[in-house]
Amino acid sequence: MTLLDPLVVAQAEVLKVEFLTSVRPEPDPRVTAYWERYQQVFAGGGEPQDLKDFANSPVGGSPGNMSVFNQAWNELGAEAAAAAVRDSVDYLLSGPGVLEDRLTDLIRGRRGINGFREALLTKVLCVMYPDRFLTLLKYAGPLGKQGIAHRLWRIELPDPTASTIGELIVESNDLLLELAGEGFETAQHASSFLWWARDRV
Repeated sequence: MTLLDPLVVAQAEVLKVEFLTSVRPEPDPRVTAYWERYQQVFAGGGEPQDLKDFANSPVGGSPGNMSVFNQAWNELGAEAAAAAVRDSVDYLLSGPGVLEDRLTDLIRGRRGINGFREALLTKVLCVMYPDRFLTLLKYAGPLGKQGIAHRLWRIELPDPTASTIGELIVESNDLLLELAGEGFETAQHASSFLWWARDRV
């Protein structure tokens, strides 16, 4: 890990104590139930509409404007679009090679449905691995993992490229989870802290 300024670390720790004692000591209970439901959907259950609803739901983290995805869904039709989403999810979770490379492939549009890219793929990882993946659905920019790492700990993460985006998403997730430290019940709980603390530094 990058050598951190002790004063910066202490400031983040003060915010963490405040968050866990008075702001949000417990994770959002809606998210746990939502994750459990979609774990079943991604395992092959549910209806096509469940997959479209997932792409447009803000529960556990908003993926942003989904107009590209919704247009692609409508053009393909529900059954074909749902099959394309399931193909993306299956490839992400159990395709060949390492997760970072599969994530890069999908973000670059090598398979799957148009619009089901970084934010939604990251949200799928949050659902399936709730103790590991933060509900920070973008890497780049001031509101992404890159911006939060800089804002809270003055860490300069590299800018993404087409060939490195999957690796950077996973590495920055693991770094921020490590920096957030213990005391959070889930990664989503830690994510809530990171979002909250970002605006108070």
